[in-house]
Amino acid sequence: MTWYLLLALIIGGLIGYLVFYFRYQHRDTVNELRSNLKEAGKEIQYLSNELDEYVQQNAILKQKVTELLERNDDMSDVVSELSKYYVHLKKAAEKSTELNKFLQTPSPNIEEKMQQYIKPESHDEVKEKTFF
Repeated sequence: MTWYLLLALIIGGLIGYLVFYFRYQHRDTVNELRSNLKEAGKEIQYLSNELDEYVQQNAILKQKVTELLERNDDMSDVVSELSKYYVHLKKAAEKSTELNKFLQTPSPNIEEKMQQYIKPESHDEVKEKTFF
């Protein structure tokens, strides 16, 4: 029985050595793969943090874009109203220049037209007063 025990111990030692040998035969490759796995884990963690930050920035940018679009709509309304006023002002300017032209050239029969609005006190004073 001691022989069986000694034989089992030797056979167990050989099996353990074979497992150790086969397992650590490619230990450089295993260590390189483990270090690559750790680096990949760090890279994934870094990228997930970056992704979270970009998601938050994207949400803020979407909110700002929505606000700017609303402001743009408001500004479009203001610009359309201002363009209406501009058209009216342009027409008024044309009319005022036309009126200015009329006021610059005296009419020869203005005195005759104004006689109906002027009340003469006496006939002599009317001949002395002239409009121009």
